[in-house]
Amino acid sequence: MSQAKAIFSFEGIDVTIQCSTEESMKDICQRYSNKIDKNINSLIFLYGGNQLNFQLKFKEQASIIDKERNEMKVLVYKNEDYQLICPKCGEKIKFDTDKIDDIILSINNIKETINGSKLLIENIIKTSSMNSMNIQLKSVNLILNTLNEDINKINEKLKNLLNENTIKENKFNKELNVDKINNYIIAEIVIKEEDINKNIRIINSYEERCRTNNYEIKNEFKNEEEIKKCEISINDELIPFNYFHKFITKGKYIIKYSFKNNINSTDSMFYECSSLTKIDLSNFNTNNVTNMRCMFYGCSSLTKIDLSNFNTNYVTNMVSMFNGCASLTKIDLSNFNTNNVTNISSMFAYCSSLTKIDLSNFNTNNVTNMATMFAYCSSLTKIDLSNFNTNNVTNLTSMFAYCSSLKNFLLSNFNTNNVTDMKSMFLGCSSLNHIDLSNFNTDNVTNLSGMFLGCSSLNDIDLSNFNISKVTNMACMFLGCSSLTKINFYNFNTNNNTKIRGMFGGCKSLQKENIIIKDRTILDDKQLFEEVKVAIKII
Repeated sequence: MSQAKAIFSFEGIDVTIQCSTEESMKDICQRYSNKIDKNINSLIFLYGGNQLNFQLKFKEQASIIDKERNEMKVLVYKNEDYQLICPKCGEKIKFDTDKIDDIILSINNIKETINGSKLLIENIIKTSSMNSMNIQLKSVNLILNTLNEDINKINEKLKNLLNENTIKENKFNKELNVDKINNYIIAEIVIKEEDINKNIRIINSYEERCRTNNYEIKNEFKNEEEIKKCEISINDELIPFNYFHKFITKGKYIIKYSFKNNINSTDSMFYECSSLTKIDLSNFNTNNVTNMRCMFYGCSSLTKIDLSNFNTNYVTNMVSMFNGCASLTKIDLSNFNTNNVTNISSMFAYCSSLTKIDLSNFNTNNVTNMATMFAYCSSLTKIDLSNFNTNNVTNLTSMFAYCSSLKNFLLSNFNTNNVTDMKSMFLGCSSLNHIDLSNFNTDNVTNLSGMFLGCSSLNDIDLSNFNISKVTNMACMFLGCSSLTKINFYNFNTNNNTKIRGMFGGCKSLQKENIIIKDRTILDDKQLFEEVKVAIKII
């Protein structure tokens, strides 16, 4: 996250203040740069876990604090209006002025203590040499620890005042507790009339998913213990942890998931949370996550997702990550680092509203499985995979199955040397009218069944480069290709007792003389042209 800086002068000494966003600092500068000496009573820093509440006077101390500080808050008192300026969003929180007097008294008391302590610190520095700096700092720390007790008292009063009197201008985190880790997810859920008083899933885990579906629980994927440490609040009201929640009225609800620690696995975190409509993960720390499998699986109402802050540096598993997100029209994955990912099968399967997706930054060097990756992406009209490295891929089963709006594929960069399974790869691509697979190496492929099944707009195809010496199944390979008029499949043979039933079934426009094949006697086999009824379940 970018850092914004501003330099203010306190008692003649320049002090650098650092904020989390440029907007926040700009807001603070605009409000207070010209009158900061008059209006700022207190500057709160977080230093080594302790809050420092004095105006800095000495460059030595300013330098030390600058290294350790990780958050700041600015408190302002003017015209009986006490404000907290959020360093993240720049917004202010107003307090009920009836209870301000008590706070002012506390501030004045602590300022007197601070002024006395500052003189003592100044004397220490004036009378000491550089060699005794460690002793000076120890003395300073003792003073600061004494001050901290008073600071904690005033901070507690401010927190109580905030809880009682804050005008809530923002649904996101606006707390005075600076020690709290900002690691959270904000989601919106829409409850319909028929959902009232029903168990609505709001979160999930790998173990919970296994129990629900009667799957075997494998130790290497467990994450329930981590997930259950999450604090959940609905419309700012904290609730006991539960995978489900009963809502008593219809409407929109804001759910906040707060995590005390960084987690290692998001496997199935929102699996089948079908009432979620929006998810903001910009404040969710994924630095340690290695497994994102099924994270948003079945979030069928999800229309918007913010992944701009996702750190995927250590992720190896993205299987079915967005599977079933049927309402998403676009996904921005421009910041995704996939250097360590090995499995992206079904990653976008059943994203039926997805119209475009930019995967230009995807590094697939280590990926071995791309099966059903885009299956049922029926609204996808264009896809660019020119950067894909498929050198290690072994499974392309149903990769583009039922991408019914895609008219062509640019797969000239695909290295299929290690692929063994191309079953149903283009199944149901009913808008596909041409495809160039001249670069495809099928030396190790054993299964080509249903590869072009239902490609009803395909009019010609050249597979003369296909080596089918290891293929044992080509059943229904072109079944239902009703517009196919010409095919070059020169190396086609049945030497391996290959299954060929229904291979050209339903190819109503294809004449035998337009099938280019080395051994034409094979075309006498009636089962080649049998119109087979098939029921194929992709996922």
